[in-house]
Amino acid sequence: MKSDKPSENFKNYFPNLSELEFEALMTICEYKEYPGKSVILKCGNQLKKVFLILQGSVRGYVFDEKGNEKNILLRSKGIFVGDAEAIFGDMPQKLTIESLDYTRVLLFSITDFENLAEHHKGIQKIYLYGLKEAILRLTYRVHSLITLNSEQRYLDLLKKNPDFLKDAYDKYVANYLGITAVSFSRIKKGLKNKAINK
Repeated sequence: MKSDKPSENFKNYFPNLSELEFEALMTICEYKEYPGKSVILKCGNQLKKVFLILQGSVRGYVFDEKGNEKNILLRSKGIFVGDAEAIFGDMPQKLTIESLDYTRVLLFSITDFENLAEHHKGIQKIYLYGLKEAILRLTYRVHSLITLNSEQRYLDLLKKNPDFLKDAYDKYVANYLGITAVSFSRIKKGLKNKAINK
């Protein structure tokens, strides 16, 4: 690891982890730094890797049959990120996950993480937290796409995840919301006019 900063950041996220558990966890983690628009995990790999975002934001995308990018996930600091099908299934990773801006992560194998969780109660709690968080985000994503219109989805995204919206390109956010860049621009302009006229 390059410095003490990653360790301190991780401790801030999980202050209840014992020193012994923390040291055990650090033995399986690799600290990485990425400039913006750098691939962290590429589609097709079978590494079963996961990472915790210490700083920055990432997106995960696939290509449709026409070769167009489809953003599946947008995540910012404090969140565990990985391709669920590749991690928990026996198949290559479908998502390409890349940094949106300067990003620092702790990268590790899910297999190593699960092995540690079997022997350390504190690490087991982190594992369960990560699973619960992923389920909640997936449930929210499905619910918002079905029940909210595009403006409501954007406002909700702005409320829940302001960090990655600061540096994300509008086209990525629009794609994630399931609308065109033109429609997204119109929504932002309309909201700005509403704020001015209040």
